Amino acid sequence: MDPTSLIPPADALPAAPWLLRLLLDATFAVHLLLMNAMLGLTLLGFARSLRQSEGLSRQASLVPTLTALAVNVGVAPFLFLQTLYGQFLYVGFMLMGVYWVGLVLAVMAAYGLAYRQKYALGHTPHGRSGPRGTLVWGAMALLMLYASLVQVNNALLLQRPDFWSGFFENASGTMTAFADRTFVPRWLHFVLASVSVGGLSLAMVGRGRSRRGDPHGAELQAEGLRWFSHGALATAAVGLWWLVSLPREVMLAFMGGHALGTGLLLGGVASAGASVAFGLRGKAIPAACGAVVTVCFMVPLREVLRMIQLSPHLNDAAMTVRPEPTTVAMFLGCMAISLAVVWWAAARPVPDRKGA
Repeated sequence: MDPTSLIPPADALPAAPWLLRLLLDATFAVHLLLMNAMLGLTLLGFARSLRQSEGLSRQASLVPTLTALAVNVGVAPFLFLQTLYGQFLYVGFMLMGVYWVGLVLAVMAAYGLAYRQKYALGHTPHGRSGPRGTLVWGAMALLMLYASLVQVNNALLLQRPDFWSGFFENASGTMTAFADRTFVPRWLHFVLASVSVGGLSLAMVGRGRSRRGDPHGAELQAEGLRWFSHGALATAAVGLWWLVSLPREVMLAFMGGHALGTGLLLGGVASAGASVAFGLRGKAIPAACGAVVTVCFMVPLREVLRMIQLSPHLNDAAMTVRPEPTTVAMFLGCMAISLAVVWWAAARPVPDRKGA
């Protein structure tokens, strides 16, 4: 069956595609950093609780805040994504509808457990997690890992319309993209990047404690930077696996065949290498700056990959644009106000509990 016959007609765009893509990448970069930190701190919370590490209460207090921020900030890139690729996005939702509903429930459950962990560890001497706390960390990690699997599945179904004909054999809303060779490396790339960003977040907590005179702050910073550096190296290795798993013509596009894609890839590799070097030398702030720059390269690189894979079915020249400057200006104004409020709320000082 010709997959193009299954693609719904596209809606008209309210602004030029380049502007919508720029806004999509900018907002998604923030959302991605928050998601990475949320999942990474949860995975590290589980790992550190197994060793009965001290200082888990501050780590636990960050997870619910990051979860709330990730969900709320994620609304903006989702709106831009559905504006540009709605005819692909919503078909993917339908094909994997059961898992998508499960994602919502999983995030809600993880959010509730995160608050339980925050208040439970806040009253624990030295912030240590007992056996029950370790189980909670593990449950949170499993729920968030499930959510990441669903998101990867949705991203692949969006850009692989050739999979859609499988609906006629499986109309139960449980379709997966496991047959795509990039599924596993793509998912592992996100998980390992989350461990890396989680380690960086832990290092920043340790740095803050050191600046307040806590003798254990330097130790926590060093531990966080180790997680960051080793996680980043593992992410790079899986990223290479992801690259060679792409269809040959797509892989070659990032190896000189597509100027923008190749440039973004080289920039991302260079900034990631510099970030790891700073992390191994114990320099938290330069490592954090390098990580942010790397994300700023990798997010548009991801968009280039999506555009290349959808190019047989979609291109900018074929998109209908009906400018609505008033609507766009109103949306951008509301988004700016919302981000300012979120920034203000996130920047408010939080009392540091004993053992945090």
